[in-house]
Amino acid sequence: MVTRQENDKLARVEGEAPMGQMMREHYWLPFALSSQLVAGEPPTPVRLLGENFVAFRDSIGRVGFLDELCPHRRASLLLGRVEPDGLRCVYHGWKVSACGDVLEAPTQAVRAEQFASRVPVTHFPVAESGGLAWVWLGHGTTPPFPDLPFSGGHEINSFWCVSRVPCNWLQGVEGTIDSSHLGLLHQTWMGQSAKIEGYGNIGLALEQPPLYETESSACGMRAAALRRQEAGGAYVRITEYFIPLVTVVPVGRGQPDDGSMFVISPVDDTHHLLFYGYFSDRPTRPPQELGAAAPDYVADPHDFTGMRGGRAERWGQDRELMKAGHWTGFGRTLLEEDAAVQVSMGPLVDRSQEHLSASDAAVAHARRILLDALSTVESGGTPPGSARSASPVRMMNAREIFVEDGELWRDTVVARG
Repeated sequence: MVTRQENDKLARVEGEAPMGQMMREHYWLPFALSSQLVAGEPPTPVRLLGENFVAFRDSIGRVGFLDELCPHRRASLLLGRVEPDGLRCVYHGWKVSACGDVLEAPTQAVRAEQFASRVPVTHFPVAESGGLAWVWLGHGTTPPFPDLPFSGGHEINSFWCVSRVPCNWLQGVEGTIDSSHLGLLHQTWMGQSAKIEGYGNIGLALEQPPLYETESSACGMRAAALRRQEAGGAYVRITEYFIPLVTVVPVGRGQPDDGSMFVISPVDDTHHLLFYGYFSDRPTRPPQELGAAAPDYVADPHDFTGMRGGRAERWGQDRELMKAGHWTGFGRTLLEEDAAVQVSMGPLVDRSQEHLSASDAAVAHARRILLDALSTVESGGTPPGSARSASPVRMMNAREIFVEDGELWRDTVVARG
């Protein structure tokens, strides 16, 4: 259990909130799928940490990320015209490049070029990696982008979706590191996947409640969910959590170079972006858990969570589907189930009212790491996985293994590389 004061420190990101400041100064934040940023298309509205921005791609592929308001008279650049070399404000015609330079200031009649060169523009560096566009909102020199298991060579064999979920970012993150809900909340989807994908023993293993073993890592936390098997040994599902926003989990196919990734980006205190995807070292297709939404996902990778209505509508739950045998009544996608329960907690859950159990060990450990990271920053230090770290930042991939009785999962992971 955390106190209300700790809960606010963990969850709030707007204004001068310590968590928002730590994210801003130490971590790259995702804001869009790279495929959403198309040269010549209208500027994309972006809201992160309670602030509003615009993003656009110019004709040579550069992505501009700017304060939403024009540096001239503060009209919204969402109304702007995307031209080959920049974004032009429709109010007075000022044009700003993707690099943050004022290219034209038609309202300045004398020495216009000299005047334009001196106008400061609030803009931020962008990195495209792993199929996502990330922004650096911190001050000073832009640090290197981290080495993530779904970037580099995996980019050509990956799928991504993105949704805007109406609840706090930490509710989303905690769902990604909680393995204990898989066999219950997602039992209908797990059963269908076992039949279609041929998960075999892994599908059966997920039906068992896990015992957790967690440890801190260079980037945050490693959480092993152990499920004992009737025939002996255990199925171990090892999740990697790169604080504060990135989680990679096993996909249930036993392939060491596959993984599912969840990246949460805080919109403000009561909304977050959920980026979900799947990657592999070989050609693949949309994950089965996208279910009936898979065709829509391929054509339009935006809102796949299926949030239909609020509390009065039970967030779109289909009770007739439940009568027919579906566990939750959310039949569109597995991730619709995740979003529904997270939103049902309220816009920002009061964790001081919780009663944690043994299966919440990973969630409790993650909260402690985040609070410790905030304390480290407050004392002038560098938190785990910070882009400002002296050495390159590399996140390990998730793993799933079967271990024999007496065999330690840590030793097995090291031995198998």
